[in-house]
Amino acid sequence: MQSPENFCFNKNKLSYLIWKTSLPMVGAILALLLYDLFESSLLALSGSDTLTAIGFTLPLTTAMTAIAIGVSIRSNCKVVKSACLDKSSLANTITTTILMSVFIVSIFALCAYAANQQLLSLLGNDHWAEINVTREKTTLLNQQQEYMAARYIGWIFLALVWQVNAILRALGRAVLASSLMFSWLTVKSILAVLLTPSNNLFFNALSGLAYVHVISDFIFALISLLILIKKSRLSFPALSVIKLQISSPRKDAVIVILQQLITPFSMALMTIIAANIDYSYVAAFAFILRMEPLFLLVPMVLTTSMPAIIESNFWSGNKHRVKQGYLMAFSAIILSQLIIAALLFFYSPYLSITLCSQDTVASYIARYFIWVSWGYLSIGCIMVYQSCLNAKGKALQALILGVFHRVVLLLPLAYIGSIYALKYGYYQGMLFGHVIDASIAINDHFYQGILAGHIISGVLLLVFLYRKKTLSQSTATKPVNSLTQADIKIFTNNPA
Repeated sequence: MQSPENFCFNKNKLSYLIWKTSLPMVGAILALLLYDLFESSLLALSGSDTLTAIGFTLPLTTAMTAIAIGVSIRSNCKVVKSACLDKSSLANTITTTILMSVFIVSIFALCAYAANQQLLSLLGNDHWAEINVTREKTTLLNQQQEYMAARYIGWIFLALVWQVNAILRALGRAVLASSLMFSWLTVKSILAVLLTPSNNLFFNALSGLAYVHVISDFIFALISLLILIKKSRLSFPALSVIKLQISSPRKDAVIVILQQLITPFSMALMTIIAANIDYSYVAAFAFILRMEPLFLLVPMVLTTSMPAIIESNFWSGNKHRVKQGYLMAFSAIILSQLIIAALLFFYSPYLSITLCSQDTVASYIARYFIWVSWGYLSIGCIMVYQSCLNAKGKALQALILGVFHRVVLLLPLAYIGSIYALKYGYYQGMLFGHVIDASIAINDHFYQGILAGHIISGVLLLVFLYRKKTLSQSTATKPVNSLTQADIKIFTNNPA
């Protein structure tokens, strides 16, 4: 393993560190995002009903990934600190965090499996199911249930893949972590091609998709664990240590998981709002919610690299380097997202029709990115700042920031936009008549509301950072918050 000095990121040039730790993850995260888009394109071949069916499940499957990432964030922080402060307990820290993650995700999986029908009903799935009931639609609904059951079964394997990947990054093995994730997505893509409706192995897209996730997640959870055991020389902890982990309070872990659930919760309510306008919106969201992270590639990569850099310098008292890190990250995000928003403004209609063969759905997708992509400047900065707050031990602040962005501001403004869309959409459709499809005319108010929520959140974040002098005031490089032996002792006695 590398020395603790390399883990703490306190000495090398910041721009070099950001580049060195971010670059290996670009390919892996890009593969992850492209797979989601590829999966939606395959489902689109089965028709708009299949897209709508998967659209209602997206908030739930996104919540699964969010919780898996949430527990991995906590593990990443614990492993970074252990590598810096108490390397002798590193193996024990890794093992206990993995065991606790499996325990937490298992509880979530059992509860979600038991309440699956009720959760889908809350999202509006039952109301959609009752409209234009046909034999094919009834079969599709049964397949939807089978798909969700398989996803709940594979949730533990999904969590293990993310968990091990986060631990490897915390150990300075970003290239290995990236290679594992890229291989995972490659295998998943091959399976998706083999199990699409055009083949005779399965009769429908959703059944094939369920097998894709369960098989690939299981295989790479096993491979990842074996690699981690070999590289870190892990051993099974004593029973007393496990009991201590289960009985110990886990406030920070709960807060981090709640943070990760904010976005799926917001997506769920957004799905309900969209379904009240037009069910084609739900089908469009099956694409939109998978395309959107692709256009946020830069901030997503930075969320994997910046926390360790900010965390190490924050705990060492290098506040000037913390400020520099923020400025570099935010500058990169703003520049990249401005370019992407400008490109989407002109080319999103061509992109949407290329990816989705359903004309009405494609029009909704295009209009979404024409408007909402300008809000990515705010979203990207908020994402990175939240991840850095977690690294600095300020999980509650990160939770509050997420709630204000996704719930307090975004949802009410999106709802107001949907009201205007319903109120004026019919007349706009008549006004434009045969020149422009009515589906294009009615959706702008809804999307403008979403854009307003993102922009206001970003402005408030900027005001907060300057009032707290996080960006505006130069601070000395003197390690005023450097850790003492007492701090190290407190950390090593805390549960992993």
